[in-house]
Amino acid sequence: MKMTEKINFIAQEERQTGTIGLGVYSRYIAAMQLLALFVPLILILLVLTSLGESGFRYIVSLWTTDCNLISCGDPTQLKNVIRIWLQSANAFHLTLFFFLFCLAAILLRAISWLVLIGFLANGARILHNQMVESFSNVRVTFIDENPTGRLIRRFSGDYIQLKDEIPNIFTDIICSIIELLIVSFIVIFQAPSAIISVIPCIYFYYAVQNLFKTASREVQRYTKVLETPIWSLFTETVVGYQTIRAYGKSKNFYNRLIHISNDYAKSVLLQSRMLRWLNLRLKIISECFGLSVTLVAVFLVANEKIGVGEAGFLMSLTIGLDATMQWLTRSLSMIESKMVSVERVIEYKSLPSEHIEHKVTIKSLKNDWPQEGEIILENIQASYRKDLPIVINNLSLRFEAGKKTGIIGRTGAGKSTLFQAFFRMLYLHTGRILIDGIDITQLPLEEARSAFAIVPQEPHLFSGTLKYNLDRTGKYTEDQMWEALKEVQLKDYIETLPNRLNYILTERGHNFSVGQRQLICMARAILSNAKIILMDEATASVDMETEGLIQETLKKAFAHKTVIIIAHRLETLKNADNVVVLGNGQLVDYGTPAKILSKLGESLHSHLT
Repeated sequence: MKMTEKINFIAQEERQTGTIGLGVYSRYIAAMQLLALFVPLILILLVLTSLGESGFRYIVSLWTTDCNLISCGDPTQLKNVIRIWLQSANAFHLTLFFFLFCLAAILLRAISWLVLIGFLANGARILHNQMVESFSNVRVTFIDENPTGRLIRRFSGDYIQLKDEIPNIFTDIICSIIELLIVSFIVIFQAPSAIISVIPCIYFYYAVQNLFKTASREVQRYTKVLETPIWSLFTETVVGYQTIRAYGKSKNFYNRLIHISNDYAKSVLLQSRMLRWLNLRLKIISECFGLSVTLVAVFLVANEKIGVGEAGFLMSLTIGLDATMQWLTRSLSMIESKMVSVERVIEYKSLPSEHIEHKVTIKSLKNDWPQEGEIILENIQASYRKDLPIVINNLSLRFEAGKKTGIIGRTGAGKSTLFQAFFRMLYLHTGRILIDGIDITQLPLEEARSAFAIVPQEPHLFSGTLKYNLDRTGKYTEDQMWEALKEVQLKDYIETLPNRLNYILTERGHNFSVGQRQLICMARAILSNAKIILMDEATASVDMETEGLIQETLKKAFAHKTVIIIAHRLETLKNADNVVVLGNGQLVDYGTPAKILSKLGESLHSHLT
């Protein structure tokens, strides 16, 4: 097939443009639990909190207003009753009253803040869990297409903003809006003429905020894209530092890291400068608004319309209103840029799943499927991804049940790729893979993969106990584990370890030798009781003594199982019943070891040894 355009295996990271859609906000809110209960409760708490703060200032204004200087009106009015009590009460009662009032206001604010933050943070946790669930079911090639740093940032930086920063900003917005409405109502009620200055301020606030949020949102998106290469390069460097130093490429990696770090630093600096630009303009507008309200208050006091206490109350409210409007505008601008993290988390919440709709149900299978372990490949054509070149081409093959089959071929012949096809990690263009007559592409993925157990070339162990590494699903008893370890002749050694099966393995099991790790993988395969055993050059990294143990285990533990071995040494081929020769993803030859070795002669001998 002629390629008309270049195809990159590493996918370009998506970066959205334009306004954050209402769908992102709605999906964020929809992730919260018990909306009908918490929304009214939160609104009531926040309204009471704002009323408490304004009420304290109002009570202080009543206390300081002298009715001998201005007309206080009807002494039976509630405000005058409160004023008379405050001015006639002794110092102890006043102190106790204000102390209890402040204490109640502080507790109310703490409760409302905890409820709101907890409510929003719980929604972030739910979105994170949904992202983890989606990522756990994603097709395997997705992980190859996306650098490690890109994946790490979704589960670290983006989630931290979703959990910590966005709830705080939402809290600021909701509290500011409620406080703004309450304060505006009080200002209009006390001095209606002061509201005239609000109209131009609102206009300028909106104009500045609208200009800022558009630029801030796009810079935030671009910053996220520039950040992931740093994590990718750092992770790759840590993993491959020995190779980098061996080839003398440290300077290249250093220069690359400096280059991408500078790009990221520029975007972060731009964000900081844009925020200062916003704060400066908001401060100028707010100072103009405070000046206009102060002039109105002074005019009313001079004309004995209000007392000094009420004038102070009005001015304190307008100063607070000024700060509230400034903070609200800043929060509204910031939330759109921070919602980029929600956008990125939601993107990973809907990843393409490798679980497809299946026609054969688990109930229709026999409990002991597969019974024989026969594998038939019918005209298989497969690639790593739908738009990538074919790597297995028109392959038809039969692996006999209960037999050991060796697979040989040069590097890139398709040996390990065939194993990936068994586990349904490839995109199958045509053909079928039958196990005991059942097409595994029509089975549920977990059921299809349970037919196989693999012993990889590089043994994979995880941090945790030895028991966890042998049985991560908790299906088997300790007696069964000991029996599996006995089969691979590790039982005596494990019994000498502290805590035995509960012995803690370090990262990647490095407190065991390579050979021991490989034998543990063999024990894991034995314990799974799978009918088909796949061995991907399992003896390539072990010494001759360990290879002997593996060969002995093959004869005893897997005597009645279908075993497919990617051969590394001639000794492995001699113990096989049949040998398959692959080349460029196609079948080159098939037959008994003696037949195949006689055909290939010394060239095969030199290649394998």
